[in-house]
Amino acid sequence: MRNKKWGLWALIGVAVLLVAVLVFIRVNEKNSQKAEFPDLEQVEAGQVPDGFDEANQPYMGNPEAAVKIVEFADYKCPACKQWTQEIFPKIKSEYLDTGKAVYYYVDFPFLAPDSTLAALAGETLYQQDQKYFWAYYDLMMENQGSKETAWANKKFIMNLIKENIPGVDMKKFEQDLDDRKYIANIKRDLLIGEKQGVDGTPFVFVNGQAVDDVSWEGMQAAIGQ
Repeated sequence: MRNKKWGLWALIGVAVLLVAVLVFIRVNEKNSQKAEFPDLEQVEAGQVPDGFDEANQPYMGNPEAAVKIVEFADYKCPACKQWTQEIFPKIKSEYLDTGKAVYYYVDFPFLAPDSTLAALAGETLYQQDQKYFWAYYDLMMENQGSKETAWANKKFIMNLIKENIPGVDMKKFEQDLDDRKYIANIKRDLLIGEKQGVDGTPFVFVNGQAVDDVSWEGMQAAIGQ
């Protein structure tokens, strides 16, 4: 009987130990994520403009055009990837390359902690040269991972840029990324979106008006040309 009791207590002890180890691992994973991915709740953005802050956003097309298109997006958003690959090329060909419109990209990282790091990396590249940003934008959408996994981590982003975007000052990029040098810009973009009623992505405006139907036909109707 005594041996059986000791055996039972041993099993209970092992089970408790396993639970403790799993909890420890989980806590460490969460702490690691907090260290790697910026927390926008801790960031001060300063004054949030009433408009879209176009002067500080990456753009494509003719900035003097009468038609102004603004897209809020998250690099981890599957619908954003689909819109970027299926609808945006038509907009670029029909309106941007012809000088009829200008398109602005605004970050709205709301899906996961690594959404914020992905946005910050894009902003950091933009501050070096806008052409680096657009190359990054395309690459991130092309190589988008699962929304449920933290694929947009520093290692992935660094390798993607190093292998595919020549000319980037990688030492400066990594230092600025680690220093969170432009994180206030990301927080401001998020607050701009919230102020404009953005509640998901892709969320598109044409001349300040939200577009409910962001299909090609819907965009043509919204642009009206």
